[in-house]
This record gives sequence, structure tokens and C-alpha cells, in this order.
Amino acid sequence: MSALGVDGWVLAAQLVAFIIFVAVFWKYALGPLTNMIDERRTRIEESMQAAERMQKELAATQARNEEILGEARRDAQKLLAAARENADQTVARAKEQAGIEAARVAEQERAAIAAEREQSWQQLRQEVADLAISAATKIVRKELDHGQQQKLIEETLAEASSEGRFQA
Repeated sequence: MSALGVDGWVLAAQLVAFIIFVAVFWKYALGPLTNMIDERRTRIEESMQAAERMQKELAATQARNEEILGEARRDAQKLLAAARENADQTVARAKEQAGIEAARVAEQERAAIAAEREQSWQQLRQEVADLAISAATKIVRKELDHGQQQKLIEETLAEASSEGRFQA
């Protein structure tokens, strides 16, 4: 090898130095770097798994939230329907009560009007009877001819009208 300009002992020493360098480099530089890369890879994988678990939990939570919202909407619809039904029933009862009350008031008014009419008729009959008696009394007192009797009746009616007993 010396013809090539290579000394065997130098080559062996360089080879031993290179092997020692690679062993030291592996132990102190490359080993910790690969360990650190492996640890980092493990942490990244764990983080990815945790993120997947969180996504699954989030999806489950969203599904539960949607279910709860749907149930709340259904409950709200039921409450609204019940409130509408109660309001309709209350309105119907109020209308019925108002109708009954109106019929009762109308009947009372009819009875009051009928009583007042009857009283008016009684009063009118009494006044007509009083007028007839008054006219008959005057006619009987005087023996009059037909013209005088007519005049006497008209005077009696005029007197009654002026007294307010009879108004035509």
C-alpha cells in the first residue's frame, strides 16, 4: 500500500479514530437526537389521539345538545298549544257567560217594560174612567140637548188636559 502512498498504520489509526468518533457521535449527539425525535413522535401521536377523542366527545356533546334543544322545542310547542287551548276555553266561557248575562239583562228589561206598560194602561184606564164619571156627572146634573152635551164633554176633556191627567 505504500506504493499508493497510503501508510497502513495511519490508515488503521484513522479508521480507529473514525470508529471512536462515530461511537461518541452516536452516543452523545445522534442518540439523544433520535431519542428526542422518538419522544416527540410519541407525544404528537398521543396529542393526535387526544384530539380525536375530543372531537368524538364534541360530536357526542353536540348530538346531546341538539337532542335537548329538540326536546325543549317540543316542550315549548306543547306549552304554546296548551296555552292557546286554555285561552280559547277561557274566551268561550267568557262569551257564554256574556251571552247568559245579556239574556238575563234583556229579560229583566222586558219584564220592567211590561210592568211599566201595564202600569201606564192602568193609569190611563183610571183617568178615562175619572173623565167618564166627571162627564156623566155633569151631564146628569144638567138636562142638556146633544150640542150642549158635546160642548160639556169637550170642556171636561180640556180641563183634564190642563190638569195633566190626560194627554192626547
